[in-house]
Amino acid sequence: MTIIELKDAFKYKFNKEIDVAYFKPEQFRLIGDNMKSLFQSTDSYVLSHGTYLLISKNEEERYGFWSLSQYGIKYFTKKQLNRNKEQSWIKHALNIFAQFINRGIDIPCGFDIFVWGNLFYTENAGLHIEALMTYALCEQLGLKHDSAQAETKPSFDSEYKLVISNAHTPHVFSQSPLAMLIKENSLLVEEFLSLENQLTQDALTAYEQCDIAEIGRLIKRNHQILRDKLQVVPPEIELMIADAEKTEGVLGMRMTGCGFGGNTITLINESAIPAFVEQMSEIYEFETDVQNSFFTAQIGDDIFKHYDIESY
Repeated sequence: MTIIELKDAFKYKFNKEIDVAYFKPEQFRLIGDNMKSLFQSTDSYVLSHGTYLLISKNEEERYGFWSLSQYGIKYFTKKQLNRNKEQSWIKHALNIFAQFINRGIDIPCGFDIFVWGNLFYTENAGLHIEALMTYALCEQLGLKHDSAQAETKPSFDSEYKLVISNAHTPHVFSQSPLAMLIKENSLLVEEFLSLENQLTQDALTAYEQCDIAEIGRLIKRNHQILRDKLQVVPPEIELMIADAEKTEGVLGMRMTGCGFGGNTITLINESAIPAFVEQMSEIYEFETDVQNSFFTAQIGDDIFKHYDIESY
């Protein structure tokens, strides 16, 4: 949905205009998933996909929440914030309101809120909503906040895009074979992290030089050490990537996350995307009987942004 369509949906449901719309993009790392704890902002990119929060003040001192996944608006008062039993996405927003009030911050009015998102990894939705709600409330109440601007990185050539796949396979790191490997073979893991550390540093240099071919090579190398050092790449993913490396227009493709799952990220020429998605879908479904989802993304800019609604 476009920001105009979201604005119109808010007006239809709440029977009034929004005050402002906020957006938090999804973030990902082209290289070095496992370096997050050591390099917090190395090659983390923001995408054009993410979560939108549209908000408007009301004088009724109640909080109304709506999304396209629910039929009606759900309303809560201040007294209900700390004892609500809400289990949907709304609980994340209510928790932020409760935290503000419990810290003695005065919220002199109510708010009507509409949330919509197109995240690749929907398990991130709760964190997105909490971050957006904190940011929005600080702005609405005139409080200081960290705008958390993303580091400016060179943009990819416009002819290249990112294709991200989601195999719809839930993963819990603490229960994964990689977690067991970390416990049982610390020397192997240290060697792997050393290699990935070097890849991450090389990637920073490639970003600064806008060397798209080198970025593709580093993505391939990152996948190779996941496969050969840690041996966490399942056969169906290896088949996809081996085939992708022979596909014209693909600069690099790798598995994401802690392994043993079906998620990948691919740096690819935009003209090659339709044939690539069809080919990868066929391979994955043949091997697993599961339909993989593919999303094409562009690089975004800020960690948070807000839209001046009078401009739309």
